Parts: sequence; C-alpha cells; structure tokens
Amino acid sequence: MLLDPQTGVRVYQFVVDRLDDRRREQYPDGREVYEADWTAVHDLEKAFAEAVHANDLVTAERHLQELTGMAAPWRDHPHHPANRSGDAHQADPVPGARS
Repeated sequence: MLLDPQTGVRVYQFVVDRLDDRRREQYPDGREVYEADWTAVHDLEKAFAEAVHANDLVTAERHLQELTGMAAPWRDHPHHPANRSGDAHQADPVPGARS
C-alpha cells in the first residue's frame, strides 16, 4: 500500500465501517468496546497522517501496519483495503441505494 494520506483514510474508514456493523449487531451492548476501538483506530490514522506529512516514512509504515492489523479480522470482506485494485476508493454500499 502507498504511504499517502488517502491510504490511511481508506483503511481507517474500512475499520470504522466494520466497527459500526459490529456495534449494530451487539446493540444495545458493546458501546464501551466500540468507543475504545473507534478511538484507537482514529488516533492511529491521525498519527499515520502526521507521519506522512512529516515525511517520517518509517513511522508511517509502522502505523499503516498497525491500521491494517486492525482491519485483519475482516480480511475476507469484499471491501477490505487489501482486496481493492488500483487507487480508486469505493465506498461500502449504502443499504437501499441504487448502483
């Protein structure tokens, strides 16, 4: 994966979408776990972006590996960042939306 801000956002958004899915499945339970996981992925994506902007590629690579590690439980999901070809961003489909 490229070490650019878009890569971090793409992995971050994927993880946040899966966390939202998990939160809906566990509702009304799971709020605290969701908030802790969301905060962790948010902070990690921010640190990745800061490292990219500072041209600290070693730190950026480490943060990107951590982000992709957070996405690992869903590696078989069709929207997993590793399953995407090219640089085009494809958002998860919105329920009820026409394609």
